[in-house]
Amino acid sequence: MVHLWGSKVKEETEISKSALGECAVGDIAIVVSGEKLDSNLIYLGCQMAKGARRKVHLVHVIEVPRSLPLKAVLTQESERADQMLTSALAIAERIGCDAIAEVVQARDAGPAIVDEARDHNCALLLISFVRSNKNHSELSKTVFYVLANAPCRVWLVQDPA
Repeated sequence: MVHLWGSKVKEETEISKSALGECAVGDIAIVVSGEKLDSNLIYLGCQMAKGARRKVHLVHVIEVPRSLPLKAVLTQESERADQMLTSALAIAERIGCDAIAEVVQARDAGPAIVDEARDHNCALLLISFVRSNKNHSELSKTVFYVLANAPCRVWLVQDPA
């Protein structure tokens, strides 16, 4: 159903804009990590971007071990990233959202995610985290880094183990 006129259209646009922050200009970055929460996160981000008339940047980071050169070709990881981002782009297309997919190779995912959000002047960054059975209160170093250093709002969606 498409609402062309009325309070519902205005309400959806206002919700999307308020999620980005007061007077915020910029796109939405979504970290695609391969977790089961990814499709929910992508759907949420694309709905908000569509309502606010913004782009979505789908970012997947391949962490390269220090024993390899940073530009090393990691075939298995690249194929996995391609599958994840193809699925993410399909969700964005179904929603009618303008999306750009990127794969970044870096030593650590946290700084790479923050740099991508900064480079694309993002107003909101969506990231997910699945708790482990070992320690329920410990955030991953990537999530902790993003929360501490992101240049924009960060929405963290956490799922139990």
